[in-house]
Amino acid sequence: MCWDAELHQGGVSRPKRRPSPSPSHQVASPLLQGIPVTVSVQQQRLSGKIGASGTSKGQAGAVDVSKAAALLFFFTRVLTDEELTTALRDYAGRETPLYFAGRLTEHYKSISRTTGDGPEIYLKREDLSHCGSHKINNALAQAMIARRLGCSRVVAATGAGQHGVATAAACAKFSLECTVFMGTADKEKQFSNVLSMKMLGAQVKSVEGTFKDASSEAIRNWVGNLKTTYYLSGTVVGPHPSPLMVREFQSLIGKETRRQANQLWGGKPDVLVACVGSGSNALGLFHEFVGDEDVRLVGVEAAGLGLDSGKLSATLAVGDVGVYHGSMSYLLQDDEGQILKPHSVGVGLEYPGVGPEISFLKEAGRAEFYTATDQEAIQACRLLSRLEGIIPALEPSHALAFLDKLVPTLRDGAKVVVNCSGRGDKDLDTLIQRGLPSSLC
Repeated sequence: MCWDAELHQGGVSRPKRRPSPSPSHQVASPLLQGIPVTVSVQQQRLSGKIGASGTSKGQAGAVDVSKAAALLFFFTRVLTDEELTTALRDYAGRETPLYFAGRLTEHYKSISRTTGDGPEIYLKREDLSHCGSHKINNALAQAMIARRLGCSRVVAATGAGQHGVATAAACAKFSLECTVFMGTADKEKQFSNVLSMKMLGAQVKSVEGTFKDASSEAIRNWVGNLKTTYYLSGTVVGPHPSPLMVREFQSLIGKETRRQANQLWGGKPDVLVACVGSGSNALGLFHEFVGDEDVRLVGVEAAGLGLDSGKLSATLAVGDVGVYHGSMSYLLQDDEGQILKPHSVGVGLEYPGVGPEISFLKEAGRAEFYTATDQEAIQACRLLSRLEGIIPALEPSHALAFLDKLVPTLRDGAKVVVNCSGRGDKDLDTLIQRGLPSSLC
């Protein structure tokens, strides 16, 4: 029988004051070689009733502590299990390369330098993972948890479709029934991924709206079928322990990067750059280096049509603190606390919130956050395609776009690592619709 949790859904609430960075807002330390989970005060509150952390209205995402403890038990077992190590290596294709983008490096040297060699740009090639993105790392691990909990069915929500494809693949591998909820607008934009999910045996259910609406429906479906169903979260949002689990399963990106950097140049990266939607690929790269104060952590959000346009997904740039889908974080919301519709050409960035740990990194000043517009991301996608023969997804293209502003500020020889978190074949229709030259169509 699958584990039986309790979830109490409530409205979004806006705290009367912004919580200041403190140990109570930190998340657990990384799990290494079976070391038990250390749960912070804030996480204990999140495991009980969201709202105990200082919100003034409602309860969202409250999970019975004993049930969360059961989930944490299986999480710690899977995290250090040889089965996961083997699946990541032989099925997902890890580790992914840390690739020196020589022509991209020369491009920025030629346009931003009159003397000196300029910085060196490397790509962490998560686009080479099975199913085309970093999402398979977490999907495999959580599918193992679902199986060990005795669940026969998995539900998930997806925006760009990458998490949906990864979840469908993992469920096929482990003989689990799979249902993926996807917004109608996203299905139209990412139809190739819809076909992939169906090919892998998943049932794809349409939800009016976008990823935020699909997430709500997936959680609702899970709560109504707790005896048999496991909710497989794809990103670092939601009630504890979902953000913790996803972060840990994705943290191998940063661990590999540290090891590969030491092999390639005998040191650490100087700057890490990742796109930020809700935050899984960014935390996957950043978490390993949070304690290395000499390594800059740079997140790039989606400014959409511009920060003043109202059509954007730049939560950290213009959002306020509130509660949504079971965690306190920055949100795009109006003066009444109602969630605003996000926009980005990178569908996977269209979420009105961001993970609580990403918010903590902002509040603590440990990470820097900037923005890139739709057009800047499209131009960056085309640039990498032409210079390196790599078509990135439009989501990481936002991170690549920020190189235009970042590179001129860096010293000669600085090592920059950009997380190329997904491949861009899913976005070709969007790129054509957005006006790529007819010679490319």
